[in-house]
Amino acid sequence: MSGRPEEGIYGNLESRSSNVSQGGQRRARSEFESDTDYSSVSRRRLEEMHRPQWTMSSSVKDILLEGSTNRTDMRLNEFLRSNFGEEWVVERNGNVTMDAFVQEPDAYVQDQQFLRRILNLTAYQALKIELDNRKREVEKRKILLEAIYKLHHEGVFFLEQWRDYEGKDTVTPLAKGKLNGVLTQVQREEKREAEEKRKAEEKREA
Repeated sequence: MSGRPEEGIYGNLESRSSNVSQGGQRRARSEFESDTDYSSVSRRRLEEMHRPQWTMSSSVKDILLEGSTNRTDMRLNEFLRSNFGEEWVVERNGNVTMDAFVQEPDAYVQDQQFLRRILNLTAYQALKIELDNRKREVEKRKILLEAIYKLHHEGVFFLEQWRDYEGKDTVTPLAKGKLNGVLTQVQREEKREAEEKRKAEEKREA
């Protein structure tokens, strides 16, 4: 088969592309940017919808542990299978967690060529960052759990009790800041609702 038909096809594609006006390109770009802006707004609204609606009856435990997870780590062989295929496994150390592997890769994979392939993976670099972030989250969770234990021991179980609690300064800054932030949010919402109710009553009486 000669190359002419293919040349004709590509020539037609090029001529069609050249017929697109600059105005059309600007309009397409504008529509794309508009869609991007819209998706950003939609994403923010979805996040707000899924954000917990705190009240004075919310427990200090739920508030402090919001967004905190205690996940188990991926195993080395799981990581290898997901990135290299089912046949790529380590027989002796395959059950080690990726957290342990990241700390000392040479101890678990002796094949230096294969090890370099693992360490150069984008997925591995991303996992290292995730594990570092998770360590910080674990430390934060430990601090928050200690604060919860202290507050429960002193009879503070709900946000309303935290509002009246006189020992706020004895609580760690992380927990105190989180609880005070939610308390301010709830008080602001209560004030707004009370103002709306007052205006509605005045309107009915007028």
